[in-house]
This record gives sequence, structure tokens and C-alpha cells, in this order.
Amino acid sequence: MSIDWRKAEERPEKKQSIEGRILLDLRAKVNELERELVIVKEHLKKNDEELRETKTKLSGRERSLTRMTEKFSSAKKSLDDVAEQKLNVDIELTKLKPQISNLDELLSIANEKITELQRELKLSTEKISELEQKILFKDKTIETQKEDIKRRNEEIDLCKDKLNLNNKEMEQLLNKIKVLETQTSEVESSPKIVRKIRQTMVHKGFLSDKELEDILDEFS
Repeated sequence: MSIDWRKAEERPEKKQSIEGRILLDLRAKVNELERELVIVKEHLKKNDEELRETKTKLSGRERSLTRMTEKFSSAKKSLDDVAEQKLNVDIELTKLKPQISNLDELLSIANEKITELQRELKLSTEKISELEQKILFKDKTIETQKEDIKRRNEEIDLCKDKLNLNNKEMEQLLNKIKVLETQTSEVESSPKIVRKIRQTMVHKGFLSDKELEDILDEFS
């Protein structure tokens, strides 16, 4: 026979006959519940201790949170100040944008001019290098010509010296011829002597004393 739980709820004072098996099952369930209750109490105790530790930690965290809130408030104020400064900077930047655009344009023009000047400078440098090479070659040519001129001047001076010497010798010979012509004017053979002397001078350009003596001896 099982327990009529509905009747027990309606008339709890009324007795009911219960089988021993049911009582044993009920006791087993009660014992099981008691064991579970002990386990639950231990869990509750452990949870209570963890709760106290958590409360302690939360208390410290609340203090930390308070400090962080204060720092956050200060940081927020600083951030607001920075935001305001950024807004002012943005306003100024907006004002400066036309000038910046103009400067960018001027900078672009300047860069193009610099590039053009660099090209011109390169060409000028190449031309200067070419001219320097030409000047160097001309300097060498001039030095060579100077050496040639110096050598030719020395040759001219030497020729002048020889010419002066020949002129002196010629003058001496002419004087000798005049003397001989005077001396031989009275001699019949003088025309022959004179012709011989002239032939020798025409042939050699001068007449030595020895040659003159030989000619005179020939017609003596």
C-alpha cells in the first residue's frame, strides 16, 4: 500500500497504514537528503568564506575604484581640455589651410625651379670642364709655341751675329779690294786680278788673306 499524499494534505490528522518497504525507502531518501544537506551546508560554509573574502576584495576594489574614478574624473577634465585645445587647433588649421595650400603651390614651383637650375648647373659644369680642357690644351700649345719662339729667337740672334760678322768681313774685303784696285791700277794685269778676286768672292762670299796672296802671286 502506498501513501495517499492527497489525503494527507487534505486531512493530515488522519492515520494511514504504510508498508515497511515504503518506510525503508522513505528513510533511505531521508538519509540521502541529510547527506546532501551536509554537503550543501559545507558548500554554503565555503561559499560564505569565499563571500567574505570577496567582500574584502571588493572593499579594496571599491577603494581602488574610487581612486580610479577620481583619476578618471581628472583625466576626463584633461581630455576635455585637450579636446578644447584640439578644437582650437582645428579652427586655426582651417584658417591656415588656404595659406598652406598656397605654400604647397609655391613649394612645388620652387622645386621645379630648383630642378631646372640643377640641370642648368650641370650643363654649366660640363661646359666649364670642357673649357678648362680647351684652356689646358691651349696653355700647352702656347708653352710649346713659346719654346719654339724662344728657339727661333735664339736662331735669329745667332744668324744676326753671323750676318754682322759677314758684314764686317765683307766690309774688310771691300776695303781690301779698293786698296788692291788702287795698287793695281798701274799694273797691266790688274783687271785679271780684280776679276779673279770677284769670282772668288762671288763663289765663296768672302776672301781670306791667304787667298788674296795666292791670287797676287799668280799674276806677279
